[in-house]
Amino acid sequence: MMHWIDQFLATYGLIVVYLGVIIEGDSVLLAAGFLAHQGVLHPTGVFLAAFAGSLTGDQVLYYIGRYARDSRLVKRQSARPAFARVLDLIHRHRVPFILSFRFIYGVRTISPIAIGIAGVPPLLYTVLNVVAAAAWAALITAIGYLFGQLIEQYSGRLHGLEHKLLIALAIGAVSLVVLHLARGALMRRQGRQALTKTKPD
Repeated sequence: MMHWIDQFLATYGLIVVYLGVIIEGDSVLLAAGFLAHQGVLHPTGVFLAAFAGSLTGDQVLYYIGRYARDSRLVKRQSARPAFARVLDLIHRHRVPFILSFRFIYGVRTISPIAIGIAGVPPLLYTVLNVVAAAAWAALITAIGYLFGQLIEQYSGRLHGLEHKLLIALAIGAVSLVVLHLARGALMRRQGRQALTKTKPD
């Protein structure tokens, strides 16, 4: 069983990272960074797959926002409470926001759509998006790799593919839960702020 999984990861592991980053992002890449430390995946390959996945996903969302404003996806995302705030940030701080939105949890999906709607030129967005995607992929891969070092420092060298995969899944799951809770807290705070602004004096 483990031999089959080992072969699968050797052949398709980086494709899984690429697709996983498009779908989820941080939690997938943290797990992949850990597996890179354990020698299951190649570190440079993980970085390149994550960079490509992040770039692809955000380029697609940008063009959807720019050219398909009446689509169901755009209407659903633009109805979120944070969308107006994101648009305002784009208009006031266009370049810094494009470079940093990947690191702001809770606006990762709506930001490229809002950037497209805001009319940011494709060339400018693409150049900044390449820089930001590379920085994000390098940072999160490095953090996942560091997790591998810390785990071995306290528990010793890990042996067996099954143990490495279980820990990688645990890292991904815990980070996903933490990010989900953080997003929920952010949305509740935004909801309270919106409610406060609508209250009569």
